[in-house]
Amino acid sequence: MDDLRAFIDRARELGECKLVENADWDLEIGNITTWQASLPDSPLLLFDRIKGYQPGYRVAANLFATQRRNALALGLPLEARGIQLVKAWRDRMERKIELLPPVEVPSGPAKENIRLGDEVDLFQFPAPRWHEFDGGRYIGTGCMVIMRDPDGGWINLGTYRVQVHDRSVATVYISPGNQGDIIRRKYWAKGLSCPAAVSCGQGLLLWAMSGISLPFGVSEYDYAGGLMGKPVEVMKGVVTDLPLPAAAEIILEGEIVPPEVETRVEGPFGEWTGYYGSGARPEPVFRVKAVLHRNNPVLQGAGPNIYNTHSLAVSLRRSAALWAELDGQIPGIRGVWHYKEAGPRCMVVISVEQKYGGHAKRVALAAAGSSAAAYMWRWIIVVDEDVDPSNISEVLWALGTRADPEDVDIVRGCWGTSLDPLLPPEKRQRGDLTHSGGIIMACKPYHWIKDFPRSIKPSAEVMERTEAKWAPLFEHEPR
Repeated sequence: MDDLRAFIDRARELGECKLVENADWDLEIGNITTWQASLPDSPLLLFDRIKGYQPGYRVAANLFATQRRNALALGLPLEARGIQLVKAWRDRMERKIELLPPVEVPSGPAKENIRLGDEVDLFQFPAPRWHEFDGGRYIGTGCMVIMRDPDGGWINLGTYRVQVHDRSVATVYISPGNQGDIIRRKYWAKGLSCPAAVSCGQGLLLWAMSGISLPFGVSEYDYAGGLMGKPVEVMKGVVTDLPLPAAAEIILEGEIVPPEVETRVEGPFGEWTGYYGSGARPEPVFRVKAVLHRNNPVLQGAGPNIYNTHSLAVSLRRSAALWAELDGQIPGIRGVWHYKEAGPRCMVVISVEQKYGGHAKRVALAAAGSSAAAYMWRWIIVVDEDVDPSNISEVLWALGTRADPEDVDIVRGCWGTSLDPLLPPEKRQRGDLTHSGGIIMACKPYHWIKDFPRSIKPSAEVMERTEAKWAPLFEHEPR
């Protein structure tokens, strides 16, 4: 989808969009979203006539709750589910992708309204306070932060949270080690502010690219263009020379100043882990010098909740990326699934057809050090090829019948984050963000695998024939 509105319109056609009017930006939008996210097949929520705001200033939330909406956003078959959806995305990634740089256009819908200088007022948008103990309002959750590397000149897009503090003052929280943090520190090291723009509503495939780990120096604009088969349309910023998505809903332009110049207390914020892990701390100020927005703008919201519905898209992409990365090293990988319910990075299950002793352990160790999974993994579970890693019932069955607790391996000193709720206060104080991870072999023991009792589970071939024969009887398939 080229823009957020097209996605919302298509979701409405599919019967997966619900208009909610007269909700309060202060907690009510967040609470309604959490409530709906807890239900099966919950709809995309489009909030309008928000308390204190004129009609047309809207917030979209719960965008990715269903697998069908994820398929829609990524341009995949709408009927794909579970591991088939991961495979479809992986197959698309593995086509020969020619990076397509964005094409600059003179203008775009995002410039229908331009506010500069004293006209800038971040409170003109109904930025929600998502959770009860949040330290303020967050205009940036489903957003992209746009920066240019001062050395290589390439453009980076990253999804980071943006808190509103004043009419023209915000903060951008970036966890240490992320590319955006590396880029802004390059400017600060030279005594310069970092030019930045925040897009708060955009095409969902482009937004999806801002949340994956591309090699340093590869622009998400170029990669998204290659995936779409056409370049992303961008326009030059009003007060920066950054390329901005022409069809964006809302764009904030300005600069992130060095921390010694000015800071504001950022947070606390209810994070993707389901906790207030990082507390509140001084963060460098993002001085907003220009605001661009469409008529009747839609603020894209992705406020975290323990159901992490927006993280399903992230989990799908990470699963596909890890699958492809492992396949390049080790044979026999049959599927990969990141469980968003455990926190979208914290638990990954990998299915492998064991070929030799140590095969399954090799898979786990490779995943622990991979670019797709190394950050903030807590558990890596390896299962046999007869277990669907996207089916939690089958995974728990394997854990209960094939995993010996005394064989759990602990890996210490793993790459972590200040958002980790398990990070002890003494480690946090000294800046040690590392943590331990557990590797579980929920596989048949290889050295006597042929003597392992036969499973009663039908083979995949048998189930495919059964479903093909009897599917017409079951007209209403789950979405």
